[in-house]
Amino acid sequence: MRALTQDRYGWDALAAREVPDPVPAEGQVLVQVHAAGVNPYDWHYAAGQPLIARPTLGGLRGPRPTVRGADLSGVVVEAGPGVTAFGPGDEVYGFGTSGTFAELALAEAGSISRKPVDLAHVEAAAMPMAAVTALQFLRAAELTAGQNIAITGAGGGIGHFAVQIAAAWGANVTGVCGPRNAAMVRELGASEVVDYTQDDVTAGEPRFDVVLTNAGRYPLRALGRVLVPGGLLLANDGSREGLLGPMPELVVAPLLSRMRPYRIVNVTATPSGEDLAVLDGMVADGVLLPIVSATYPLERAVDAVRQVAGHGHARGKLVVTLR
Repeated sequence: MRALTQDRYGWDALAAREVPDPVPAEGQVLVQVHAAGVNPYDWHYAAGQPLIARPTLGGLRGPRPTVRGADLSGVVVEAGPGVTAFGPGDEVYGFGTSGTFAELALAEAGSISRKPVDLAHVEAAAMPMAAVTALQFLRAAELTAGQNIAITGAGGGIGHFAVQIAAAWGANVTGVCGPRNAAMVRELGASEVVDYTQDDVTAGEPRFDVVLTNAGRYPLRALGRVLVPGGLLLANDGSREGLLGPMPELVVAPLLSRMRPYRIVNVTATPSGEDLAVLDGMVADGVLLPIVSATYPLERAVDAVRQVAGHGHARGKLVVTLR
């Protein structure tokens, strides 16, 4: 099969190559990939950033698996031993385990769900990592109707899903984004949109019950100033490079929040077929829609990964198409 692979860290190591077809093990399915979403996760693996994370990315010299990509939407080709929930011909979407910028990919049965019937494969492939992350962050905040939430990076992958989910739950959403995405963010459910090129959302009196920060545009301390007493700051910033990346701030921030009138929480999002099913229901109800700004064939997948590495200019999601 064809796949976007690398045997060492670095952009020049990425290329579409012929590799052996994967074989499903216990609890896995083999999926013919129609489309695969692109995430910041992919450039972290491609570039080996931040440096301190390389052991968790697979090794000091190169990542594992060697095929890039984590999101997929496609058709089950084969079910491995012990899998009864899915069979050949089922249209599914979710998280792959063997790399998904490939014609075939493996997925754990518990990390996929049936593809939303109202979405094409390209749209479904845009959802898994970004939408599940948004859902799990907002669930951790125990967000309720009537609360005020600010979402930075509101036009990007996680952000545009978070805006829709928060609005569907009845929250008053302030979306922070650039001028190019302002109209889109408002259409997705934000009651207020802050153009960061014109206004500073961290200025003014405390007014938010929850702040979800994406892309690291603002220091956490500055965002904390606009939280009401007892408010919650959800820290989601994996964008920085270097030796430690965002680790120092994310590690120290929860400790510092003990001395502040608000809490800072780091959430580790995890693959979940059950959460994918929840999102499927929201799509069916007409309150959740993935925005795909561009698609790339496999031979140009490295361009898509490079684009998500250009922080702060995202509009919805990018998707690699395989069929």
